[in-house]
Amino acid sequence: MEERFFGLLRDNGLKATKGRVEVLRLFFKAGRPLAQKQIMEMLRLKLDRASVYRILNAFTGAGIIHMAFVDGRHRVYELPGKCSGRNCHPHFSCRGCGMTACLEDFKVYYKGALGKGFVAERQKVLIEGLCPNCRPDRDRRHE
Repeated sequence: MEERFFGLLRDNGLKATKGRVEVLRLFFKAGRPLAQKQIMEMLRLKLDRASVYRILNAFTGAGIIHMAFVDGRHRVYELPGKCSGRNCHPHFSCRGCGMTACLEDFKVYYKGALGKGFVAERQKVLIEGLCPNCRPDRDRRHE
């Protein structure tokens, strides 16, 4: 697996530093979108916030990851491949724990023009609520 990460970085014109390899490993291991704060909490290697920010910018610029959505200053990133250039699957964001999940089986499509003068460039859908772990009505007797 390590060689795959080195190759991916090299093929995209990036040096394979320890930090970059570690962040890339997290994305592949998580299998879901991650925010910078989540990445920093999951890292085995100690990197400062600025270093993680630079890594995410380099990965985004190289197309290794893309920004799944932005909510104010909160950005969430994921590996590409689940979205087309114009249509991305919806995401669910938990207001309780901050977890973000891909809703790949949930499709939202638009057809044709949006109205006079509007040109769609990309579709992003974010659904907010509480995940199964944060729901207040969760039945904890069966765990």
